Amino acid sequence: SHWLFAVQPKHSHPESPFYRFKQLSIQKRLQSLDSIYEFHKYVESKGYVAVDFYDGSILYDFSKDLTRICDIDFYRLAPSINDMGENFWGARRSKSPEEFILGAPIDARTNVFTMGAIAFGLLGGEMDHSFSKWEANRSLYEVALRAVSKERAHRYKTIDDFINAWNSVKN
Repeated sequence: SHWLFAVQPKHSHPESPFYRFKQLSIQKRLQSLDSIYEFHKYVESKGYVAVDFYDGSILYDFSKDLTRICDIDFYRLAPSINDMGENFWGARRSKSPEEFILGAPIDARTNVFTMGAIAFGLLGGEMDHSFSKWEANRSLYEVALRAVSKERAHRYKTIDDFINAWNSVKN
């Protein structure tokens, strides 16, 4: 279970789900990300924004190579706003800048940031967005980096736009 591992063992203990996931091939991790992205594309198409989505919301079945998503009870109808300030729901490592600012919009561009942050968590150095920590190709890195731009206007407008850019360079 995700909750059995503190910060350090999460990254290094052989029984940690996160550690085990990071040992999977890049191809399997990309397939997992595809599932996450397609789910959130659907969420966005239904008029919702992801709130409090982070790596602990991802369940991976190692015996079947299947990705499942849990803990979506804080997702909100869009558009939404940050009504809690710095304490807005979510793990710091996957929160966009607006998720720390009271009154800031929480919308599709926020979703895009979260998807980019998840990519850095599963393929890179989590909050360290340097290319040296990235394990996939440079083009995917550039897509993920744009997604986590601190400037909202520089991010992809929607998850669909993000997925299209991601898929166009995935080989």
